[in-house]
Amino acid sequence: MRFRIFPVVLVVLGVTLLLGNLGIVPREEIRYFIHTWWPLLLVGIGAGMLLLPKGYCRQRHCGSRHEDPPAASGSA
Repeated sequence: MRFRIFPVVLVVLGVTLLLGNLGIVPREEIRYFIHTWWPLLLVGIGAGMLLLPKGYCRQRHCGSRHEDPPAASGSA
């Protein structure tokens, strides 16, 4: 199973912003954290691109849900 970083980032960001809206975590702390650590997201994207084999998306049909066409049968 391949680790997927984008869904995890979205969930963490959503939970963090929700906690800020609910007043559980002060918004100033959230703003400081995002302002300080956003470059780490770029590093993660770059590392993911380096670690994936070349042509990975083309081999796995990333982003598309095309099914293989049915095999041609010999009978008419």
